Amino acid sequence: MSPYRNQSAAAQIARDEMLHALRRVSHTVPAPTPTQEFIDEAIRVSKESSQIEILRTLLEPIRTEKHKVAKRALRTSLREQRKATHKRLDGSHAATEIWNALNPVLQKQDLPRGIAAYEALPGELSISKFVASSKASGTEVWLPVVSSAKGMPLSELPIGFVAGGQPTPAGSATRIDPPVSLVLVPAMAVDEDGVRLGQGGGWYDRALAAIKQAQPTALFFAAVPQNTYVNRGLLPAEPHDIHMDGVITEAGWTLL
Repeated sequence: MSPYRNQSAAAQIARDEMLHALRRVSHTVPAPTPTQEFIDEAIRVSKESSQIEILRTLLEPIRTEKHKVAKRALRTSLREQRKATHKRLDGSHAATEIWNALNPVLQKQDLPRGIAAYEALPGELSISKFVASSKASGTEVWLPVVSSAKGMPLSELPIGFVAGGQPTPAGSATRIDPPVSLVLVPAMAVDEDGVRLGQGGGWYDRALAAIKQAQPTALFFAAVPQNTYVNRGLLPAEPHDIHMDGVITEAGWTLL
């Protein structure tokens, strides 16, 4: 067996042990928002009749090119919902439970003990308390350069994360392969199959692919408000998508 295959097998064993540790934890499991309820709300806030018809195509069982257009319409609708959201939702408790369960395995397997996190935008699930407490305990926290994009198109923003729990201006020294074992990823929505709907710029698709290649044992959790965790099969998947291992919401967390 080649060294590469040995490394892959070892990484899979370590991942399996991490997942097993999480399955042993007693925790609150959030229930996904039913498909019809999710689409009805998206339609309710849509301002154009053409978008309403496009959104309805997400209810069709057969995936076609129309669903790529529907993804754009869904992002538009979700952004409108975020604008109307004034309550700051927090997922720090869920993130802390996950990290506490993983730590013994990371020490035993001598795996990276860093976390890739983010600074929440308005309407996103906040994990700021978790980031602050992790940093205070000496854990290395990596934040993406996207945190300081300041209007720069995501497609033009370089991939990179910076350590220390502070976002970095684009162009500063960064790493595309931070030594992390837990990656918390903001999303517009995520379904039970682990399909994540991002902002559409492709930054996280590229960044997550780089981390997955460099850190094959890392676990990826989508962080979303409870009402945008949805039934399986609703979100159209693309070949380049990195599927999520789990989801955290303000109501709890679960493996997918």
